[in-house]
Amino acid sequence: MEKSVLEKIQDPWVENRYNLTSTSAQYPAPQHGGRVPNINAPESQDFPARPASMYTGGTPIPGFSARTDLIGHVHKSTPLNEVFFSDANIEKLQKDIQQQVYLMSGPNKYMIDRQNDDDLKIIMRSYYLSYARNNPATVAEELADLNGRVVGFASGRIYSEVDFHKFYLKDIEEFALPIANPLNTASYGTRTGELKSFF
Repeated sequence: MEKSVLEKIQDPWVENRYNLTSTSAQYPAPQHGGRVPNINAPESQDFPARPASMYTGGTPIPGFSARTDLIGHVHKSTPLNEVFFSDANIEKLQKDIQQQVYLMSGPNKYMIDRQNDDDLKIIMRSYYLSYARNNPATVAEELADLNGRVVGFASGRIYSEVDFHKFYLKDIEEFALPIANPLNTASYGTRTGELKSFF
């Protein structure tokens, strides 16, 4: 015969008299209770986003290079812009940016992936047009200066965005702390007067 709810509550063999349907061992509370509580869980990292591309690469045009694409209509070919916009220098800048972000991140040690070449070329073009002097006698010094400026700008921006992204992930994993209850700042009833005797 089936017991009634009242009999089940009064039964001494029920371990938990207040929760008859489940126990905390069966359904443990989530570790985080934010808007996206499992955003940093290892199983949710299995499907990373695919890198986006602004356009699909086609067949290369003969005689076409990054230099002709970026500044070919503005500057003629010089030793500085030939070496600055070369594929080898772009690879060097990519590695230097990754290393600089790793060094800037301190104990967190952010290991970033290769950045978008188009974004890097836009930064390179901007710094070339702003700071290049194209002196044939000082090509190595100008190249080092331009590379340092590009790496400094890109790595600072990337580190800032990675750091804020990590903060954002932590923020959406937890709810904000609740506001404290209001405090009664009135002094009514806290003071007592002096009792004067009548004698």
